[in-house]
Amino acid sequence: MHAQAIEPALSIVTNIDLALATGNMHRIRRLHITINYLYDPYPGLFHIHAYLHNVSCHWQRVHTLELAVRGNHALTRTQPIGSIEQYGQIVHTTRALAQLVPHVKDLRLGGLCPSTLAHVVYATVVREHGARIKRLRSNYALLECNDIALDSLTHLDVGFGSVRECQIPSILATTLVSLSLSSIPLDFEWLPFADPNNPIISFSSLRALSVSYRSVRHNESLLMPARPCTLRFPMIEYLHVMAPSTWYPIIACSEFPLKTRNMHIDGAIALIQQLNIEQLPRIGHLSLNLICDDSHDMNTALDAISDICRRASHTSTVRLEVFNTSDITVTSTCSFITEVDIKAPVAAGTVLAIIRTMPKLVRLELAGILCSPQHPIFPLTLPTISHIRTLSIIQHACEPARLHHSNNNYSQDSCVAFVQFLLLHLPYLSVLNTRQISDIPIRTFVRMQVLEYPRFANIELNLK
Repeated sequence: MHAQAIEPALSIVTNIDLALATGNMHRIRRLHITINYLYDPYPGLFHIHAYLHNVSCHWQRVHTLELAVRGNHALTRTQPIGSIEQYGQIVHTTRALAQLVPHVKDLRLGGLCPSTLAHVVYATVVREHGARIKRLRSNYALLECNDIALDSLTHLDVGFGSVRECQIPSILATTLVSLSLSSIPLDFEWLPFADPNNPIISFSSLRALSVSYRSVRHNESLLMPARPCTLRFPMIEYLHVMAPSTWYPIIACSEFPLKTRNMHIDGAIALIQQLNIEQLPRIGHLSLNLICDDSHDMNTALDAISDICRRASHTSTVRLEVFNTSDITVTSTCSFITEVDIKAPVAAGTVLAIIRTMPKLVRLELAGILCSPQHPIFPLTLPTISHIRTLSIIQHACEPARLHHSNNNYSQDSCVAFVQFLLLHLPYLSVLNTRQISDIPIRTFVRMQVLEYPRFANIELNLK
């Protein structure tokens, strides 16, 4: 069930009238309220409450409340809290609104550009339902809530955005089954989950944990929590960690069981290289999304990926994004990588080396190929059977001209010949994407060879 108040006309858009007319109010289990405002959320809040109050007898069965307070970014960014009277009006009306749905177990807070007044609305709703809710999801830090205890909570999902004050209510670590914290700083304090008398926080019932750290600012990588603690996850089955820095605090400060079912790691390759592999649990299902740049040696990175993958019984997606602007030399074999995305032009010989050393590769994306007109000859065959299914060569519009004048290391004819070579020697290829490479010779080649290579008829060609 949806109700939306829109300022400045304060019109209410809702499907409640339809549910009343068709006699379906008793079926409503979820109430979604959106308040759009420019300067002050109170008028919309007041009108929504008045409207819902007229049919208040029908909200007893609502278990899920979704509340979105959407302000104007330019006007709400520095908006003051207003007068004590205004603050009191918002608290009083929000409390009355929350009391119309007394049996909420699942609370979801969203919206855009929340002002101080919007945070007051959220805090009041959390305070009103805190003793009962089992699930809480919020797109923003829960300011004004650090004195609230959510002792029945089992699922928590909070995105902190860019605010420095990563506040959330007090929560019993032992009752949580699922925990997701997004965009937290490296020095995030786990105090809301802590027992003040115990430096160890045990999430004894937690099955799923997702933690993503925000992008590192200047010198922030050196920060540590003011009051460090040890985190224990004895029952964890799913672990997702995302960190753009060179440190994984959640792993460095935590104790895991001997085995866990699923793990997904997102971040710089340096994180994998610095991990104490023995500290990680044995993994049932592992997926990785890693970034490698000029500061990392490619072969050392491949060895580190192999080391962590060997701790898993099964690996699904192992994706490597390469930002090296210098030429890449690949000699180490990594039989775990399934996707490679190279963000700079790469030599044809390097492409062949990647295919040769990564036998499980199914997706290869290239930002251009360097093919010298002096050495356009390729090997007669690839030494291994490749399982690549999707090949993308997205040459930037300026690349051919720039490369042509750079040591003669680009030839359009040689590049086309190399693509034709790959078509012949990638037996599982099903999708070919190219840009800024002559498409007519490639289409002609496919058409002329389709009788000898019937699989060519099933290749999806996206040539631009």
